Formats: sequence, structure tokens, C-alpha cells
Amino acid sequence: MSDNMRSCELNIPYPEVKTGGNNLYYASLLTNDYAGVISEMSAVAKYIFQHLVTSNKKIADTVSCISVVEMRHMKFLGEIIRDFGGNPRLAVQSGCNTVFWNAQHIGYDTDPRTYLKDNIANEKAAIASYSNRINQINDIYVQKVLERIILDEKNHIGLFHALIDEYF
Repeated sequence: MSDNMRSCELNIPYPEVKTGGNNLYYASLLTNDYAGVISEMSAVAKYIFQHLVTSNKKIADTVSCISVVEMRHMKFLGEIIRDFGGNPRLAVQSGCNTVFWNAQHIGYDTDPRTYLKDNIANEKAAIASYSNRINQINDIYVQKVLERIILDEKNHIGLFHALIDEYF
């Protein structure tokens, strides 16, 4: 693993990913964080795009590294949704309505000065959503996973701020 890869990951273990049992309501809530507009799926797609269009190696490597962490979050959320009895497809479930994720959910700005600020705003929105989920989902196992994911999202904000400070 490269030094840059280690620098985007916290040296804090994740709790075991499990649930206290079936709960379709909880599964439905988490579909927003899994595959909504501001979601792990959107973050993964956006950060990979940014990596591909960025000529600055440090910025490109950082967003690529962060995308791997976001993929891990997505995997965890998918497992939790499945274990709650939901369907971990790339869709938001709201009652009987299903809205599938699509690539229009992400921004395609190629200017790092602009997209790094947008990334910070999206990471803050993700933290707010996970904080709400912790209050909405009365499952200690899931709450611990979400608390750990929040630590990663806060770290990403710090990394994006550092890149802005260094280059802009």
C-alpha cells in the first residue's frame, strides 16, 4: 500500500457489521445513504471521475484513495440493508416507490478548486445524514458502524481542506 493510501485511511478498526434482526423500515432509511443523491455510490463514482480528470497527481491520488474508503462504506451499508431484510440494489426505497441511482447524481466539474469545495459540502451532508440515522435506527450494532463511518467522513473533509490549502 502506498504512503498516500495509508494517509487517507484512519488506523481505527471498524466494528463488526451486523444487525439486531429484520427491520425493513431501517433498511429503507439506509438506502438513501447507500444509493441516493448524497450517498456512498455517488461519492465513489464522483471521486473516481475526479481521479481520472485531474492532472495534479497528489489530488488525483487522494480522491482515488478516498473512493476506496467510500466503497468500503458502501459494502457495509449494503450488508446492513440485506441483513435488515432489504434489497441492496442501487436504489432509494421510499414506501412503495423505488428510485434507481443514476450518474446524474454526481457533479462533473473538472476544476479541483471547485470540486474539492463541493466534496467538503457533500461529506458534511453525509455526516448529517449518518447522525440522523444513528438517532432513527435503534440498533446498537448499526449505530457503531455509522459512528465509525462518520470518523472517515470527517477525515475526508480534513484531507480536502489540506489540498485546498496546499494548492489554492
